[in-house]
Amino acid sequence: MKSKIQVSMISILIISFLLIGGGMSYFIINQYDQTNRNTISEKIQSVNIEMKHKLDFEDELSADWSAGDYPNLQSLLVKFSYVFNTDINIYNPQGNLLASSRPEVFQRKLTGILMDPNAFYTLATQKQMELVQRENIGELGFWSAYVPFYNFEGKLLAYLNLPYFSKQSEIGKEVSTFMVAMLNGYFLLIFLTVVFAVLLGNQLTRPLRLLQERFSGMQLGVQNTQIEYHRKDEIGGLVAAYNQMVMQLEASAVMLARSERESAWREMAKQIAHEIKNPLTPMKLSVQQLKKSWDDRVENWDVYLDRVTKTLVEQIDALSAIANEFSQFAKMPKAKRENLNLVAKLENSVALFMESGCSDINLEVKAEGPLTVFSDKEQLLQVFNNLINNAIQSVPQGRKPEVRVSISKVESNVLIAVSDNGTGIPKELQDKLFQPNFTTKTSGMGLGLAIARNIIENSEGKIWFDTKSNGTTFFVEFPLV
Repeated sequence: MKSKIQVSMISILIISFLLIGGGMSYFIINQYDQTNRNTISEKIQSVNIEMKHKLDFEDELSADWSAGDYPNLQSLLVKFSYVFNTDINIYNPQGNLLASSRPEVFQRKLTGILMDPNAFYTLATQKQMELVQRENIGELGFWSAYVPFYNFEGKLLAYLNLPYFSKQSEIGKEVSTFMVAMLNGYFLLIFLTVVFAVLLGNQLTRPLRLLQERFSGMQLGVQNTQIEYHRKDEIGGLVAAYNQMVMQLEASAVMLARSERESAWREMAKQIAHEIKNPLTPMKLSVQQLKKSWDDRVENWDVYLDRVTKTLVEQIDALSAIANEFSQFAKMPKAKRENLNLVAKLENSVALFMESGCSDINLEVKAEGPLTVFSDKEQLLQVFNNLINNAIQSVPQGRKPEVRVSISKVESNVLIAVSDNGTGIPKELQDKLFQPNFTTKTSGMGLGLAIARNIIENSEGKIWFDTKSNGTTFFVEFPLV
């Protein structure tokens, strides 16, 4: 803003200088031209009067006219040119040169011996008594005056002509002097204007700079200082708007903090509900299958009871860990990482779903010996339960779920793949799959895959998926111990 004020004021000065300078130059030139016209008009009338004293009783004029001290007409014109300080030409009534006070101009053919056509037409045809006009000899411009010369009987004897060359350079000097004086004055004005513009710009922009500093330092959740400005102008309106914004920001900060606390607790509640729900589903299926096996009096029921009991105990331990940790400052369980046999954990999770009889789950181990990873056993069990449960639920009604689980060794990593025979994941939903609170199911909080990814990444692993129209495969990779 300060630079705009300075540029504007200097531009106004420069434009005014050009306009005033141009106008004054035009006025000076016109005034000078009018002065010259008046001067040459007065001179030619004076010459005409003096010529009448000498030639008034002549019947006609010729170049060899003589009288007294004047051997010819040229000598008379030379005498008058000294008196009136101007050149004098005289033309006969037909427009031909009779004599001149400066004959060398015509002898050197700098100009013709015929009278100017416009002057001859104006005086001879239009019968005007005087003509003053601009003429040129090469690039030299000058004023030229014409009058008809009559004798005492009113007979036209000749045409008098005064070419006026003197003081032609003075107009240029006068205009130059005026422009130099004006330019010096304007330089002083420009200097004073710059100083004034700087002071004025600083005065005007100081509140704006203060506003800029306050706006850049404005933060949510801290005490923002209001600005004191008591003038009733446009800047005062900006300051008042800023102060109003500060008050609204403080109120919004309080509301936002309350909203964030409530949102955090709601998110925590959703997460805890999802964490608790994951173990409950396989536990319910195990109890139902256990009762069915008891009712059917299956063989080796004791062995089956022992396996189901072991599974239930693991899930109950997971629930207990969640409850205990949540009761301690309401936060998610901390990972208790240890060396785990990944194959055994995966077999336990697959066995839990196979016993429910609601799906066909095939586990394929493509490696020999134990595959040991460093992770939390409850959290790993939660990941596998979530992936297998999602694979089963992705299959539409009317189609029997077929889930393929494989585990293999890939260089220094272990790779788990969980595939289903569902309808695949739509393209528009693929980028949202691992976002919290996103779900395509009618139940659940949509935290399963988000939690699973956090658990896997905390164990230095990674998870991704490959989906087609005939099913989806989730891949989980862990570094081997």
